[in-house]
This record gives sequence, structure tokens and C-alpha cells, in this order.
Amino acid sequence: MIAAGMKKVWYHCGHCGSLFEEKFGLDEGRQCTACNQKPGTGIWPARIEAPTEVQREALAFDRRGETVEDTGRRAVRKKHQKNIMLRVVMIWTVLMLLAVGLRHYFTQNDEETQVETVTGRMTEGTLADERIALLNQALPVCHRTLGGFLTAGTPEARNQFVIDPIETAAKMASFYRDNSLPKVNVGQLQRVAQDVILVGSEWMVETRWKEKDGQEFDAIFRRDGGSWKLDWEHFSRYSEYPWTLFLAGDGPETAQFRLLARQLLVGTEAERTGARLAVVMIAPEFGDSKAEGVESPEFVMHRRSDEGLLLERAFEARSEDEKLFGRKLQPMENGGLVRVNVRVRREETGGIRKFFLEEVIACHWIDSPEVGYDLARLKDDLFGN
Repeated sequence: MIAAGMKKVWYHCGHCGSLFEEKFGLDEGRQCTACNQKPGTGIWPARIEAPTEVQREALAFDRRGETVEDTGRRAVRKKHQKNIMLRVVMIWTVLMLLAVGLRHYFTQNDEETQVETVTGRMTEGTLADERIALLNQALPVCHRTLGGFLTAGTPEARNQFVIDPIETAAKMASFYRDNSLPKVNVGQLQRVAQDVILVGSEWMVETRWKEKDGQEFDAIFRRDGGSWKLDWEHFSRYSEYPWTLFLAGDGPETAQFRLLARQLLVGTEAERTGARLAVVMIAPEFGDSKAEGVESPEFVMHRRSDEGLLLERAFEARSEDEKLFGRKLQPMENGGLVRVNVRVRREETGGIRKFFLEEVIACHWIDSPEVGYDLARLKDDLFGN
């Protein structure tokens, strides 16, 4: 038994049964003062291979010269400190969980706002998430692509930013011989709208851009491996020959044009809804979607012809605010105008010049085999097959 504050303690000898007083602590050479033998028993056995945790604490207590009472107070302090640390850790954990929860809440709200901004309305389900993820991944690349194209100094440099550069190179060279490259102040250019559209089986990114107090235009970007490239034919409103020169009798007799079409609604109701459809074509002006150039002579066709069915469906969709490819963005042009990609033939006999619509290639300007409307279905609906 150890008395508080004492440096010596009583040991019990396992040989002679005597009690003897010795210094407290571990001492393998300790001997009984009565029989002069190692006591064999006592507080600890005479030989100890390795002290226990309790023994190490007692030895430390002896070296420091502390009393049992001091050691008890220190243990209380340690326990108190551990409790404080435990409280700190618990409070920190709660704060971190709260911070993560708030961040998730605000991030979710930001994503909902982004959906409203990007697609025009919130769409339920996985498709909305895919559209947002696609835009987040594509838009920074689209910025670099458009900036690189507009600031490139040579046709070769511009060519690396467009989709299908090998096929597009010859078209670009021919086009820019007759048309100037758009002068856009890239430093004042900002993206004002964006959308994801599905053209056939291909996802594309549609964007709207505007200079500060300047021109406004749209651009389509298509995935090319790990990058996004500019649909140059859509961007440039590519035509094989300038429309105004073609109307004046210059250039090839047949050519492809990206134009704006307007249906002529004049005369009586019977004339407006009769067997024939009359339209005029206008060349778009880059950077000014509201500008309307010189109208072509009238193109008159039978409503049940392939060209008539496609154009009439395009005019109906515009009047009913139906949009192609699941897009959400509103048309840039004035009401009634629809974008068309057409092939036109010119004939001139005896000083009289006539124009014929040979083919409606597409009811949009995107470089794609997709026409926009299913001609076979339009015929089935018309003839009841």
C-alpha cells in the first residue's frame, strides 16, 4: 500500500514473510532486509521482462517526484482536455456538414437557374441533365473556336476551326473571293443565348452572339473528336454564288443558295389557299437579321409538289411557333420568314429572265442531310396512304 506523499513504501517478502521498507519503484536487485534474498513477491515480481502501462506510469510518477494526488489531478485535466477536444471535433463536423448542405442547396438552385437560362424552361428527367452537362463541357471550347476563326489571318488558319476542314476548304476559298470575311470586334463580342439541338442523331450546340451596340448573329458548333468545331456553311449562310448577281443574270445557270423565304398572301382566299404556292426569296445579311434585301421574282409551284409540301409545312410551323430539332431559341428573323437551303435554276429567253425552284434541300441552314420535315410523312398525310 502506497502512502500519499512518501518516497518509500513497504514490500512483502515471499521467502521469509517479513515486511521491509524500500524506495518506491522498479528495482530488480532489491533484497529483503531480513533474509537478504530477493523478495520474490511485492508490488511487482522480482523479474519483469517488460513493464505494463500501469508500471510505466508509476515510474514516470516517481521520476517527476509527483504525488498520487498530483497524478490524479493531472488525469482529471487530461480527461477534461479530451472532452474539450471531442466537443471541438463534434462542432467542426456539424459545421462542415452544414456547409456541405448549404453548398448543395445553392448549387442545385444555380443549376435550376442555368436550365432556365440555357434551355428556356426546366425539363424533367435525365435529358435535361445531359443537355446541361453537354453545354457546360462544350461552351468554353465553342468560345475558343469562334474567337480563333474570327481572328485568324489566313484561310489556312481559319480552316482548322471548322467542321470537315478538307471538304470545306475549297468552298471557303470560292466564297471569300466574292464575299468579305465578317468584321467582328471579338473583344466586344458576348454570347447572349445558347441551346442544345438534336439534328438527326447528332447533338449540336446552337449559340447567339452580339457585339456591344453592334451586329448580332448565330453559330452552330458540332463535335469533332474531343473538340467542337464551327459549322461554317451555317455561319456564313453559304451560297455557291452571290444571290443578287445571280438574279441579275450573272454566274452559273443553276446554283445552291441559303436564303430567307416569304410566302405571298395576296388576292382572294381562294388564291391564298388554292393549288399553287407563291413565295419570294431574300438573301440574308450577316450581322443584321432584321435587314431585308431585294426580293426575288415570284416562285410559283404546286402545293402538292415536293417543294410546295416542304415550304408550306415550314410556313405553317413558323406561324404556329413550332421549332425544328427540339430547339428552344426563338427565330432571329422577322415574322413570316423561314430559312431555306435551295437549288435554283435561271433561264433567259428573248431577253426574258425566269427562275425555277428545282429543289428544297433543307428548311434550315445547317450543313446536314436532314431536311427538317419528313417529306414521306407529309405525302402520307396529304394523300391518306
